[in-house]
Amino acid sequence: MAFKRLKVGPLGIAVTANEHAAGFHVSFEGSSWRDFARGMKERRAKARGNAQGSAPAAAQDAPADAKEALQRRVDAIKWYHTLDLGDGVVTPGRFDHNPILDLYRLPERMDGLRVLDVATFDGFWAFQFERRGAKEVIALDLDNASQIDWSPQARREATPAELAMRLGNGFALAQQRLGSKVQRVVCNVYDLTPELYGEFDVVHSGDVLLHLAHPVKALQNMARVCRGYALISDVYFPELDSLGGGSLCEYRGFRDMTWWRMSLAALQQMVLDAGFARVEVLNKFEYGYRDTPGRWQHAVIKAYK
Repeated sequence: MAFKRLKVGPLGIAVTANEHAAGFHVSFEGSSWRDFARGMKERRAKARGNAQGSAPAAAQDAPADAKEALQRRVDAIKWYHTLDLGDGVVTPGRFDHNPILDLYRLPERMDGLRVLDVATFDGFWAFQFERRGAKEVIALDLDNASQIDWSPQARREATPAELAMRLGNGFALAQQRLGSKVQRVVCNVYDLTPELYGEFDVVHSGDVLLHLAHPVKALQNMARVCRGYALISDVYFPELDSLGGGSLCEYRGFRDMTWWRMSLAALQQMVLDAGFARVEVLNKFEYGYRDTPGRWQHAVIKAYK
């Protein structure tokens, strides 16, 4: 894939292209832009405070020493998601979904709904559902990295520190800062049943399936606890869709923490075979690590029971 990044003043432009698609990403950078964005954020927080009587806890001004203490807590955690914790502190996540949130076509309001977020990690999506009015949000995840779906060889080659890395520290800090009532539960998606946590109006899974040895089993369990619809976003590889028109997958054997490269046709068929009655592709777009935008092709699928 070709990748080029240009910078003109505060404007950053990244262009990616391959034989199947091209991606274009614009961002604002530099100290002047950060000062402008910080000023806009402070004005919005003040306006919310005037309208509601007081600003949310995460948006209130804090003494410099309190901000420094918060920053030290953030720096001690390895972040997957980019979250604004207030007081000018933003987590340095490997992925930043904020600029492309609209591409996921989430419902504007989820009032009264019971929602499950599978493999929540730092909780970005779970907190989004809560902000949109969900009655209850359950965030499913593992306790530590040793419970990840490693291959035997990868597990042997991993260091004790890598296997012992605790998950959920970022979620706990974000939950505290955001004043969230999302409930995080420790459960492998392979063990998910209605008897454990009941049924949900909406089940969400974001970039999970390619990391699982048995993605259809995981989808079957999601379907078992879903009484409404599922929102499933994951990586797919367009070149596999062009090879004969079948539902093709490439087996990777847990290279780079992934088991599969899936065509879009295969991804849709897996969802149907798991027990969903109908699937709808809501959107397709390129996205990757925050420093290399447009690296992978993503599909957002809505699966109906």
